[in-house]
Amino acid sequence: MFVVKRRGGVIQYFETGFDLFTLPRWDLRELGRLDLLNHEERGIGRDFERIIAKECNKGFPNHAPQRPRRRVSKTTINPVTGKGKVTWVINPAKVVTPIKLPEEAPVALTNFKKWFYDSKTDEAVIRSNENEDIRILDPVDVFMFGLSDLTILNANRINVGAGNANLEEAVLFSRAVE
Repeated sequence: MFVVKRRGGVIQYFETGFDLFTLPRWDLRELGRLDLLNHEERGIGRDFERIIAKECNKGFPNHAPQRPRRRVSKTTINPVTGKGKVTWVINPAKVVTPIKLPEEAPVALTNFKKWFYDSKTDEAVIRSNENEDIRILDPVDVFMFGLSDLTILNANRINVGAGNANLEEAVLFSRAVE
């Protein structure tokens, strides 16, 4: 499973790596410039990262991404050209809806130390006194905690780091806790 988290909190799940090629060309070029996270040096994630970079650099010779279709309206006329208004249509990407996992025992933040936003992985990290981390990718996932844990998180402000460059993304996690 490949997960793409975009700015603003939108998360897309792809069952296979080649389902990513159902994205438009410009989206794949943007993904090709980025590094994949949590991949091993000699694993499928690393191999797929190389495939995307190679395809982007060579103009997608083997795996053609989606191209938008041109649609000319017969009812709406462009006042400048006097012809039908042109719109570009993009099919939705082949994504998987998130699988609901069975509920586990509630997580208790008895040894809560702090929580902060990790800008490298775009995750909220909750650290305990034993330096054990709980990583949260989606702001909705904070609801796995009980009410007492949410109260602890709400009482402590999420730490963003120097510069407040990622304040908007971190606020999404704070709002979910409120």
